[in-house]
Amino acid sequence: MNIFVLGPAGSGKSLFVKNFSAYLSSEGYKVRIINLDPGVLDPGYRLDFDIRSKFTVESIMREMNLGPNGAILESMERLAKTKVPKFEDADYVLFDTPGQLEPFLFRDAGRIIVSGFYDRCCLFLGDLSALKMNLVSFYLYALTAYYTLETETIAVLNKADLLDEKEIEEVKNILRDPNSLLMRKPANLREEMDIELLKSLRGFFPPKRVPLISAKTGVGFDEILTILHEIKCACGDLT
Repeated sequence: MNIFVLGPAGSGKSLFVKNFSAYLSSEGYKVRIINLDPGVLDPGYRLDFDIRSKFTVESIMREMNLGPNGAILESMERLAKTKVPKFEDADYVLFDTPGQLEPFLFRDAGRIIVSGFYDRCCLFLGDLSALKMNLVSFYLYALTAYYTLETETIAVLNKADLLDEKEIEEVKNILRDPNSLLMRKPANLREEMDIELLKSLRGFFPPKRVPLISAKTGVGFDEILTILHEIKCACGDLT
């Protein structure tokens, strides 16, 4: 199975890839890792394919006399034309995607690369410590990835280790019963918009559980693996 790890800068993608790959290996699975981020300095783990062997953001800056933003956009153009290997000998192939999510997601690179793998899914990581009071916006961002890449996408809330037990329970209550948000009176315009968006989304997307994990400690890795098994099974239930 090909697993694309997505998320905004700072969401913990590389640490997740490093530690989740180790977890999968400890469970007896054969794992391969592909780095698609040409801007990373040191991902911190062993790679089976590294886009930096083809080009880096820094080398493009020197070659084309571009600033960082221009070089990132050029790197996405090159990434879209790169033949990424398929490791059919692996049970799981983890893809660490660029730190700057928007160019990968909203230009051709992400769609072209992801669509080239048939047995695939996306894990969309978010920084729970920053998103705990704005979960709807995170969910909408994950749905954007699902819509753009046309691939099963699971929203995953990372950095649970940075919250205390009370905060974790509050988040779990919302995730267990998102409809509870619809019952309360909105305190401001954003909450009013959140409620209306939730009402609309219920009609288009089936409910899915959103795992709370820690890429640092490994909490929640077992639930991620269970979800991956369910995705592979035609009768899997993600609710």
